[in-house]
Amino acid sequence: MNRFYLAIVATLLCMACATDNVDHIQHNEDSSNKIHNWGDSAAQGRLMVRLTNSTENISVEGITLEVEPLFPTTTGNDKLDRWMLVHFDRSLDLKAVAEKIAALECVERVEFDLKMKRISSEALPMPTSRPEPTRSVEMPFDDPELPWQWHYYNDGSVGNFCVAGADINLLNAWKYTAGDRRVIVAVMDGGIMYDHPDLKDNMWVNEAEQNGQLGIDDDMNGYVDDIYGYNFVKDSGKVTADDHGTHVAGTISAVNNNGYAVCGIAGGTGNNDGVRLMSIQIFEGEDGCYQHQIVRGYQYAADNGAVLINNSWGYEPDVYFSDNQFEQYDSALKNAIDYFQANARLDGVMEGGVAIFAAGNETYTQPCYPGAYHKYVCVTAMASDYTAAYYTNYGPGCNIAAPGGDANYGTVYCISSTSTSLLYGYEYMQGTSMATPHVTGCAALALSYALKQGYTLTPDYLRALIQTSVHDINQYQTGSKQFFDYDSGSYYDMNLAPYAKKLGSGYIDAHLLLMQMDSTPCLYFKTGVASLLSLDEYFGAGSEDLSYQGCEVSDEVRDALGMQGKPRIENGMLSIKCNNPGSGRIKVNAIIGGQTVGGGDLMGGMVVEREFELVVRGAKAENGGWL
Repeated sequence: MNRFYLAIVATLLCMACATDNVDHIQHNEDSSNKIHNWGDSAAQGRLMVRLTNSTENISVEGITLEVEPLFPTTTGNDKLDRWMLVHFDRSLDLKAVAEKIAALECVERVEFDLKMKRISSEALPMPTSRPEPTRSVEMPFDDPELPWQWHYYNDGSVGNFCVAGADINLLNAWKYTAGDRRVIVAVMDGGIMYDHPDLKDNMWVNEAEQNGQLGIDDDMNGYVDDIYGYNFVKDSGKVTADDHGTHVAGTISAVNNNGYAVCGIAGGTGNNDGVRLMSIQIFEGEDGCYQHQIVRGYQYAADNGAVLINNSWGYEPDVYFSDNQFEQYDSALKNAIDYFQANARLDGVMEGGVAIFAAGNETYTQPCYPGAYHKYVCVTAMASDYTAAYYTNYGPGCNIAAPGGDANYGTVYCISSTSTSLLYGYEYMQGTSMATPHVTGCAALALSYALKQGYTLTPDYLRALIQTSVHDINQYQTGSKQFFDYDSGSYYDMNLAPYAKKLGSGYIDAHLLLMQMDSTPCLYFKTGVASLLSLDEYFGAGSEDLSYQGCEVSDEVRDALGMQGKPRIENGMLSIKCNNPGSGRIKVNAIIGGQTVGGGDLMGGMVVEREFELVVRGAKAENGGWL
């Protein structure tokens, strides 16, 4: 493993060859098609069994079976409550026992309990020196690493491989919200370092367990001493710190404005107002969970208050080739993720949850499952210049792109977030593992804004908002770029054309996401350039023939954007020049139905007001994207 191939998604090893793996599973099914998901990593002496009825008893002559519910507390979900974990003598032939259990009329399905193996992720070596970025805007928070977090706001100043606009436009989003403690985000990954100086104040805390008795399930949720989440690897309430999980968590909600290390997308303003992080630990060191432990993690997250779950892991990309295969062979996992999406909730805002997954880092022409499934959000990675990151998977099933970094450009062009090493408190990593929490963090901002504005959402609508709050990434996937293959020790040209239309709907814009929630159109302008923008899209094709009462913009916005003169309407075109990057509201009033406003002794038209968000950046493409 080369040291720069970082933050690779965890892999469930079924077989070495994907095609053989699927054929092998099919070949080993019995005549009733009840047995699924065989793999060499299957646990001995244990099977996952779904009954036709949760009250049925399982009994096989000559074999002593110990049966327990797969989920420690009743879920109220028919499919989940019918899953059982069946234990027996480890010396018995696993397949033979599976066949005997599958022969029972009360058994609907049998799955082997496969082991999730972790592929290690490594932090990049810290740069020995880096130039001080000359930022075009003032940083809103005092976290010292924020100016280098180009993935939040990229004005091209961090280095030669940073191109203005290749970011999530976070600074403009922060003008509206930076988080809300009522939003809880589960991180299914390695354990979060819950006492990290940049994370501890934004950790979810199970107060019943924190204030309860050691070794007692004080809140009766089926888990003992689960204060910050649960370690499903060790079946313990003690969450252990992991580099990968800690880095992912920091991108979502490192504490902002505390004068330390990095910022998190929804980490608040330093007033105890960041979204909270729940650790669903499925890796510890090189050890990973069995599948029955992972599925329990989804129930735990939903039942304990999480409304979003970040999944920077997945199978090898060639384990499954269709949604049907995933549904057929991985029913327990799918049932559990679906349970989260149906039963997670944010009181007063959203009934149901959203699961967000990494596409994978194998440079493969399809993403990993479970993320590839059509009801889950699947995230690809882009570099600091809009191009596809050299490692990212792409193709059908990919929904959206976000910054993941590219180590071929250098360390500072990767993602800076929290580290288990407190020498600096942060470190650099790359991967779709790093891109995914950017999308999760944006979703957390959206829910925070919904709380602020009193909006209600559905999970489907939030998924739609996420995937449409984007700018075009396809225009940048032309020509080639060099990348260094650390295994061969050689440079190669990476053809970018195959990535066009394969990375998702576009790259996410956090500010646009919030504006879409307000139904406020965004108007994009280039810094320092006098611009004319047609209003046909907003007032109709005859906008040039309308009468306008003018534009309303506050002195605060005019000063912040460095407006030269007052915006005006000329022949249905908005004329404006802004010398400073940033964003702010403007209102345009048109008279429709006459040249004057009707009323009293006059016959005339009505005033129609449209409110817009002005967005001023360093460069702008013709289609509204950023160059």
